[in-house]
Amino acid sequence: MLRKVFIFFGALFSLTQLEGKITVDLSHPTVLIIDTDADIDDMMAILYLLKTPRVDIKAITTVGDGMTHWEKGAKNISNLLELAGRSHIPVAYGERKSLSPAGTVPSEWRTEADAVAGIKLPINPVQPVRVRASKYMTEIIQKSPTKITLLCIGPMTNVAIALDKTPEIKENIERIYIMGGAISTSGNIVGRPQGFRNQVAEYNILLDAKAASDVFNSGVPITLIPLDATEYVPITKEFFDRLSKMRKTPSANFVYEVIKPYATMQKRNKSYFWDPLAAVIMTHPEVATYRDLKLTVNMKKGPEYGRLMMTKMGPNIQVATAINEKAFYNLFLDTLNRPTNLKQNHNESK
Repeated sequence: MLRKVFIFFGALFSLTQLEGKITVDLSHPTVLIIDTDADIDDMMAILYLLKTPRVDIKAITTVGDGMTHWEKGAKNISNLLELAGRSHIPVAYGERKSLSPAGTVPSEWRTEADAVAGIKLPINPVQPVRVRASKYMTEIIQKSPTKITLLCIGPMTNVAIALDKTPEIKENIERIYIMGGAISTSGNIVGRPQGFRNQVAEYNILLDAKAASDVFNSGVPITLIPLDATEYVPITKEFFDRLSKMRKTPSANFVYEVIKPYATMQKRNKSYFWDPLAAVIMTHPEVATYRDLKLTVNMKKGPEYGRLMMTKMGPNIQVATAINEKAFYNLFLDTLNRPTNLKQNHNESK
């Protein structure tokens, strides 16, 4: 999530882990559902995924307990699809409220995210679907002839509800990629959620800790991209300068407009490519190194609510621990500048 306060702190992509390495079957694109709270950095990640030939996006589901309000997020994502020339990918409204009593992000952040930071998007004439996100997600997973991959870049309320109501869908989920949590770095929470100052949690987990815990314990293979990994990929003046000279598509230009204010403040603050890193890792797992950890979500009310804890009994989670920064920046920039696949967009409209 992009923040005004900056704090240091793949599906026939058939993933397997062999001797600590991840191998990928590139013979077919990953069949993907994106679940998002429609924040601005979510949009950068989605634009990257719309451009890469390595994924086949079946739907984008939005959730209203994160950065954007329920009525804004889905419409903003729909308009983003129009910008990218992929207007017919289905978008579904998700849950309005968290399953957890965690509070919300600061109101000024939500206002900025609702307004897409003042960046104008074209209006998509295709309206979001009339099926609630968790049900729509379930239908796609059940009907898919190949296993579905999920990318979760917001609170996981929709996914947790889908798994709770129809647990058998986990058999047709290849893997869930999650941007969230902090392992050994500081969290990114401001204010006093639940009345406590929290320095150890991250927003995507804290805003629905119960949903996160339910997904972690679902038995579906999970790759987690925590704040620790994202600290390898700050928004730098160097990347901004490269992008300013290489923005051949509306998608690349959108990212340029988003990071412009952040790239000029690097001497004073740090901001990172949080969700774009998760998207790149999903399509190019070789950019990261990994460690298997048993993780549980702290559900006890207090200053460590939402913290990810390493335990002996928790579910086994594959965690990205280090990043090849050069590879990430190159893949992200090059992919944003790919021409729109007009044939694919035409097929979606049928």
